[in-house]
Amino acid sequence: MKMLGKRIPKGNLLLFFSFAVISLCSLLIVSATRAEHVARLLGNSLYTGHQKVFSITGSEEEEQWDEVMPGIKAECRDFAVYVPVRGEDVMMRGIYVNGDIDEPPMLSGTYFDYSTSWTDQGMVVLGKDYEKDVFARGGKTYYQYHDMEYEVIGIMGTEKDSRINQMVLLDFKSAVRMTGINTQYILDAKDESRIQEAGQSIYDLFEYPASVLIGLKDKDVTDVDEDGDQAGEEKNDVEEEVDGESDDGTGVVSYLSSDVIMDTMYVMILISFALSTILITMIWFRFRRPLFYVWNLFGYGRSQVCLEVAKRFYAAAGAGFVMGFVLMCLVSVMVPEVEIGCMDVCGAFGMTLGLGTVILCFCYVADQK
Repeated sequence: MKMLGKRIPKGNLLLFFSFAVISLCSLLIVSATRAEHVARLLGNSLYTGHQKVFSITGSEEEEQWDEVMPGIKAECRDFAVYVPVRGEDVMMRGIYVNGDIDEPPMLSGTYFDYSTSWTDQGMVVLGKDYEKDVFARGGKTYYQYHDMEYEVIGIMGTEKDSRINQMVLLDFKSAVRMTGINTQYILDAKDESRIQEAGQSIYDLFEYPASVLIGLKDKDVTDVDEDGDQAGEEKNDVEEEVDGESDDGTGVVSYLSSDVIMDTMYVMILISFALSTILITMIWFRFRRPLFYVWNLFGYGRSQVCLEVAKRFYAAAGAGFVMGFVLMCLVSVMVPEVEIGCMDVCGAFGMTLGLGTVILCFCYVADQK
């Protein structure tokens, strides 16, 4: 330890251990956030938990969505519309995607986006259990259902048994052709304000006659997916539901929801480690002051001093990140529930690098004063 103390300055050791801990914290946060996101999607059968059910009844034009969708796309973003296909021997659902939505874990291929969900060519994302039914032709893979062939763009699912392993997602137009336009739909987004905005746009853009009713309802979407034969039977007042002005306390509840609480907890943990790292970095700068004086005596300019400081800081921080990554790997081996992927490492590295840069700049300016 004595030789180690002579070879490696004490300030560098403190900085190294500090970034080892903050890197481990970042990896745990990123991994836990992803795991929580996946668990929430699996628990809600790919819905976010903010979804609303609405119905269309009495429409005489099956192609009316062709006129409505371009308008919704121009006015709203970051939402999805699902079409549960009932009465089939598989759990099937159509999907329209506009912007950024939560995506399920993909085993291969890609998930739906706007171009693949709003298309005249049949597209499908299969659950893992149906991968055995695909066949290849012309360099592409296809899935056949009821004498119709759909191009397979991705396989979704989890290694463990889950509901999405047994699901089939179709492009929106294919699903509507199977169900007809007069059915129940599910509008989903990451927050309820976007649902209300998109719901209002759908209501405004659908052409009158009066027999076309769109009303957002709170309903168990499992009933709609599996046995919902109630399209148009439960109708709430359209203006009340679309505007979403109710006295049920949802505004307060949204701030106390589990995902908000967990996100807040992660942020507070990261802030706590950041504050401790700022203290360690200030101590590190104090250990470096004699070296700064030497650099000044040798005529180093301000930019050269900054470069030398950055090299030493990032070397200690980088070594700390590697140590944190090794510790995270050991944790994932000992605790199977904790998983880490390549994107988790990239996200944690970016978080650590960005936080380290902010800390370095703050402490350097404070030390110079």
